[in-house]
Amino acid sequence: MNSNGDASDSTLVATGARFKSEWTDDPLTSVKFDTTVLEGQVALITMSRPKNRNAWTEIMRNEVSRCVDKASKMSKVRVIILTGDPEGKAFCAGADLSPASPLNPNSMEGDVPTGRPANLAYWRDGGGQAALSIVRSTKPVIAAVNGAAVGVGMTLPLACDMTVAAEDAKVGFVFGKRGLTMECLSSYFLERCVGHKVAMELVLTGRVFKAKEAPSGLFNYVVPKENVLDKAIELASEICETSPMSCMLNRNMIIRHGYNTSPEEAHLLESKSIYWIARQADAKEGINSFLEKRKPKYPMDPFKDSPEWFPWWNEIATKSRL
Repeated sequence: MNSNGDASDSTLVATGARFKSEWTDDPLTSVKFDTTVLEGQVALITMSRPKNRNAWTEIMRNEVSRCVDKASKMSKVRVIILTGDPEGKAFCAGADLSPASPLNPNSMEGDVPTGRPANLAYWRDGGGQAALSIVRSTKPVIAAVNGAAVGVGMTLPLACDMTVAAEDAKVGFVFGKRGLTMECLSSYFLERCVGHKVAMELVLTGRVFKAKEAPSGLFNYVVPKENVLDKAIELASEICETSPMSCMLNRNMIIRHGYNTSPEEAHLLESKSIYWIARQADAKEGINSFLEKRKPKYPMDPFKDSPEWFPWWNEIATKSRL
C-alpha cells in the first residue's frame, strides 16, 4: 500500500481500489494513509483530492473503507483519525457532482453482482458502506473536520466515535436542498448525537452554519482550524492509555445498545462481558500496573483476541452474495 497515495493521472484511471472477496493492494489515489503518528499508535487517513476540495467519489469510498479495515487488523494501531487534505481547503465538500468518468465512477467493481443491473435490489449507498467500515472497526475512529463539510462530508463524521471541528468550518445537512434524502447512516446516528427535534431542524431546513454555532452533541470539540488535528491526536493519546480490548468492547456496547435495547438486555450483556474480561490479560495488567504505579502495557489485540461470543448481535448482510 502506498502510504503517500501518490499516483499519476494514468494510474488513477487504470487502478482504483476494488472490492471482491478482499481489498486489492492497488496504489491509493484519493486517500493518504499514514501509520507513523504517535509512534505508530495512530493511523491517519486523509481524504486527498485537493483540486476538488476533497470531494467524495466512489473511489474515495473504497479507499477510506480499505484503510479503515487495514488499520483494524494492525495490532500496533490503537486509534484511527480521519481528516481532509489541508490543500483542499475543506474536510470534504460533499459528493463530486461532475459527470461520471474513470476518476468519478458511478459505482465500483464488486458493488453489483457481475452481469446484473444496478437496480434497487443490488445498489447500495457508497457513503453508507464507508460508514459501516467505521462501525465495524476494532479501533476507535476520530473525525478531524478541518474545513467545510457538507453532504457526505458532514454525515460520515456522525459514524465516527468523536469529532473535532474547526470553529469557522461551514457545515450542514443539505439533502433537501439537492432534492435528496439522508445517507451514510445519518438517519441512525444524527438523532443519537443531537436529539430528535434538533435532528429534524437540521435536516428539514438544510441549513448551513459554522461549526461554532453547532448544537450540543454534534461535535466533541470546536477549536481554531490550525488546532483541529492536534486536538484529535490529543484525544487519541488519551485512548492509547486504556486497554485496547476494553476499548473495543465498550465502543460496541455504546454503538449497539440504544432505543431497541432494554435495561435487562444491557445488564445481561454487561455481565457476560465483565465476567470474561476480568479473567483476561489486559485486566490483570491494568490492575497490576495500577498497584505498582507504572504505565500499563496491555498485551491483547482486539482483532485477534476477541471473545468467542463477539459479535453478540445478529449481523445483517448488506451485500448481495449472488
